[in-house]
Amino acid sequence: MHKLSQDNLTYAQCYSCERKASGIAVASNLLLAVFKLVVGIISGSKAVIGDSLYSFKDFMTSLVVLIGVKISGKPADDDHHYGHGKIEFVAIFLISLLIIIGTLFLFIHSVKDVWGAFHGTVQPPKFIAFWAAVVSVIANYKLSSYLHCVGQRRGSPAMLANAKHNHSDAVSSAFVAVAIVLTRFGFYSADPLVAVIETLDLIRLSSSMLNDSLKGIMDSSINPAVIRQMNHFAGLVPGVKRVASINARKVGQGIWVEIVIKVDHSKTLDNGYLIGRHVEETLMKRVDNIVGINLAVEPYIP
Repeated sequence: MHKLSQDNLTYAQCYSCERKASGIAVASNLLLAVFKLVVGIISGSKAVIGDSLYSFKDFMTSLVVLIGVKISGKPADDDHHYGHGKIEFVAIFLISLLIIIGTLFLFIHSVKDVWGAFHGTVQPPKFIAFWAAVVSVIANYKLSSYLHCVGQRRGSPAMLANAKHNHSDAVSSAFVAVAIVLTRFGFYSADPLVAVIETLDLIRLSSSMLNDSLKGIMDSSINPAVIRQMNHFAGLVPGVKRVASINARKVGQGIWVEIVIKVDHSKTLDNGYLIGRHVEETLMKRVDNIVGINLAVEPYIP
């Protein structure tokens, strides 16, 4: 699997890495889609043509993500105090709906093809389709591993969604390869049957994407373990007597934190400010993907 160095990576550096990965995903998925579509038409394999639709779907998703990354990477301004990170969740929400609608139509046509195969109206595809499926398995697995690595480090829901899609493409291409082999032994229904399986898998993936995007749009809370981690690191800062409260929420791929700390009541305002800055710097360094912190300092009275 592709490895990314996690030493001293800043949020801006991770953003730059994601932008590069999005460009690679767009180009790779487009090439795979065109390649499989051409081979599918030449070989007469409906499964390979259906597999090309997987890659076309991923191409469109990657393209939207690439545009979304540029927008979400913009800093906060007077009109968007929490930045532009939610654009990715909105994009994934719209893409999920379109994929579900389109896949339902593909499912209906694939079922008709299976019925036709049982009635002898479907011809077996040429064996070149098998080699196209093998190439697709290898390419999609490599791309999925790379995108998953970048998406995890960046905390990008759209990038992780792309990785899931490419992994699913690798699995579906493997089914296509098996189906092509089966048609050589007289199982002509195997080719359109794989197309049915692909559509069901697309509906499952799209439903999961839709659910994740809704959580992001509705400002879902952060994993409690991450909250406890923040509380621990803030409490270790010299001068912090107690962490009174800490809340965090996801805004796009980033995390916004609201924290209240208590310092000794004998401290001056300047000392309290410096302690607060130390807490902010510690959290930004120790916890991944924090893009903003609202911190308040209150006096601690035993």
